[in-house]
Amino acid sequence: MFKMVVVLYNMTFSESSTIISLNKLLASAAFPEIREVLIFDNSQKANEPQGLDQRFTYYHSKENVGLARAYNRALDENKEEIAWLVTLDQDTTLTGDYLNELISYSTKVSDSTVAIAPIIKDQDQQISPVRSDTLRPLHSALPQGNQTYSSDIMVINSATALRTGFLKKIGGYNLEFPLDYLDHWLSWRIFAEGKEVRILRTSINHSLSVLHYSELTISRYRSILENEALFYFEYQKEQFGKYRKQLFFRGLKQLIYREFSLFSVTIKMFFKLSKKNR
Repeated sequence: MFKMVVVLYNMTFSESSTIISLNKLLASAAFPEIREVLIFDNSQKANEPQGLDQRFTYYHSKENVGLARAYNRALDENKEEIAWLVTLDQDTTLTGDYLNELISYSTKVSDSTVAIAPIIKDQDQQISPVRSDTLRPLHSALPQGNQTYSSDIMVINSATALRTGFLKKIGGYNLEFPLDYLDHWLSWRIFAEGKEVRILRTSINHSLSVLHYSELTISRYRSILENEALFYFEYQKEQFGKYRKQLFFRGLKQLIYREFSLFSVTIKMFFKLSKKNR
């Protein structure tokens, strides 16, 4: 059985492609394997949903707590019969093919498979899964669907199903990554525990807001950079030296393109990491 959690931020339920598509799929009591859908709302103002399938529940956070705490709340409130938790962003378009294949494989995969994820695309670009053994994941050979992986890939949070038993065993989602790089950390942790990820044949659409650094606000870029650096320094340590070098060239590129505010943030992080010995 499945539980889903959709995290909203400054978007109403009626504006969320995830909730709109999922509500249509659940109409007429379809997909009974999905027992509950928690809408966790990080927006400034509460907006209680109306007219949704009865399996939807709503919680409004008084502050924006990000993803990790939202996912952990869904996990902590989990009922014993729920074997899988599906985490969802607000702008993923779900399909019947995805749900059918997800539910089917949940009964077929071995116990060592603790995550099931679809192929996810932003327009024509595959953004999940990608390789995690390179710092240029969109410029290398991409992992394929209908495969089981035991290393070297990363799947994004949205539309990934996780075994609740595994999540509880590792202490839930890591609060060091409240938003950015949480998916990198979880993929890394799965393989560090000797477990596997199943990639479905199905492809679904998702809008990735951080695909272009130059379109981000300075505060948002700084947040991403801090979590990115933490991940490579504390967890995927074998990539740390290459990451620091890449950071220098990223800053150089920002300087050439006269993105001075971004350059300032990047170069400060580069010098901070240069003081750390590996």
